[in-house]
Amino acid sequence: MDDYAPASSLGWLDFDAAASERVSALLRSLKEPGTLDVLGLLAVSNVLSEMLSPGTSTIQTKLRYFVFLPWIFIKLEAEPAPAYDFARRLRGAEAQLIERLRPLGPGNGVIGYYAGRDLKILPSSIYWGGLGAWGVRRLDFSPAEYGRWVATTARSQPARDDDGDATDRTASMWAAAVPPPPSDFLEADLTFELRLDEAEFLVDRIRQNCPNTLLSALCAEPGLPDDVEFPWDLPTDGMPDRLVTVLHHAHCFSELTYGPQLLYNVLVARKASAELGWDTEAVEENQLDRLRRWTELINSRHKQLHAWVDDRPGFWQLVEGHANRPTRDFIDEVTRRAVANPQGFVDDREVHALLRDRERHLKSQRARLSYRTALENWNQAPVGGQLDFRWRVTKLYLSDLATGLARSNKGG
Repeated sequence: MDDYAPASSLGWLDFDAAASERVSALLRSLKEPGTLDVLGLLAVSNVLSEMLSPGTSTIQTKLRYFVFLPWIFIKLEAEPAPAYDFARRLRGAEAQLIERLRPLGPGNGVIGYYAGRDLKILPSSIYWGGLGAWGVRRLDFSPAEYGRWVATTARSQPARDDDGDATDRTASMWAAAVPPPPSDFLEADLTFELRLDEAEFLVDRIRQNCPNTLLSALCAEPGLPDDVEFPWDLPTDGMPDRLVTVLHHAHCFSELTYGPQLLYNVLVARKASAELGWDTEAVEENQLDRLRRWTELINSRHKQLHAWVDDRPGFWQLVEGHANRPTRDFIDEVTRRAVANPQGFVDDREVHALLRDRERHLKSQRARLSYRTALENWNQAPVGGQLDFRWRVTKLYLSDLATGLARSNKGG
């Protein structure tokens, strides 16, 4: 994924802070499970993800970018330059960062390892929202607003009284406790291994700015077993009640929306076979096998899942404002049918109609279950997957934290 380079690019556009965050959310959603989001689940999934692991994203890679980027920005703030030149200077600095990390090799979290200076989506764009959510970035600026701020306010001299004391306090963009960079930063090779002071700084930022979240709770014991597949597999003893509630809702939502995604793939495979004569048997059988295991899962947790379906008002209250009426109606009905008859879910024609209508509502003429031309463009790869609410990247970050904090015991 490091060499991801879409045909079109997103640069440092002149958005306000709210619009900038919406773009950041778009960038984060591009790499969520089921990029096409044919059933429109990501709006709900993203809000649950923010409740559990705020500031994270599935296109983030390594935790140390949360200190690399402030070091770059602070360095740029200290170098006089006009506002219009800020984006170019930032790209140059991030290109240097790529080169300093390149010796780590491919597949090791280096964003832009292959694309280098031509990378379309820079680390600064990928981590901008997270830097704000964790309080590493203190001011609510868009990137473009920040560039202008650097050229003016950041380097202006404060007004002083007759005694030479500052009469106003220019706010700092970056948390005061950002650890200092190495003296040869961007000149010597770098690694993703956190120093002790960096790990402690990030833990402090998360705890202060993301209280009562899973990410904050796990900072106390970041060394997780590798076999913790989903966040709800963790023991909840000692967790805040609200966090336990969020985990419960995320657990049920994830399991009950997994089956509809699998069934969508089955229906597309069958339609391509019937109408286009494609050999889609392998895809269909793979998804049916997963559906059989999903049915067993629903049966094993039927009591809890049935209770969750009955308590859907509580769920919608939790994610209030993040799902429109068609989304709520679709999720309500498809999850109700899943718990009502998990064995018959695959052959439920009402469910088939729900999936077909939902895709057409979201995708219009790009809906594969409704339009032959859209079906012809199918690459025969299943879409979707069981939602884990950014658990994969959260586990990676906790592992990085555990390693950094352990260095203290070794005097590192």
